[in-house]
Amino acid sequence: MNLADPEQSARFVQLLTGMQSRLYAYLCTLLGRSHEARDVLQETNLVLWKKAADFDAARPFEAWAIQFARFQAMAWRKRQSRDRLVFDDTAFDFLAGESSRAGTGADDELRALENCLRKLPERSRTLLSRRYSENVSVNELALAEECAPNALAALLYRARKVLADCVRGTLNAGEGAA
Repeated sequence: MNLADPEQSARFVQLLTGMQSRLYAYLCTLLGRSHEARDVLQETNLVLWKKAADFDAARPFEAWAIQFARFQAMAWRKRQSRDRLVFDDTAFDFLAGESSRAGTGADDELRALENCLRKLPERSRTLLSRRYSENVSVNELALAEECAPNALAALLYRARKVLADCVRGTLNAGEGAA
């Protein structure tokens, strides 16, 4: 792909940005930690950009990008080899294979999740966001909401259950792909 050509450059950027959630999920599966997956995703994006001229537009972009993500994850593992929490080669290869097979529905699941989150009441969305996106503890949330931690935990449980049921229903109805 010739990045000097504005049309081809725009197409490559579109393909690359469209793959970010898929690449991130794949790297999270391989590396086990989200902050490391973010770092490796950035490295992967740089390599993909540098190798854009080698991309054959007649072939699937996803498979090409996933291969580079895997190589970057392997390079990260090599750099981290002294850390006892790094997967061995067998586990790494197994996870890479499983993630490749399972990842095709990840975009549908993400769309379903986003759609279902919009359907939740504002308070539930805010509590879930603060708890899971901002990593605020249940005790801190309870203090801010002026309620007992058990009551807040119950609210979070109910919100997660409604969200999970909605996502499941959306995916079963085939609405996640829309």
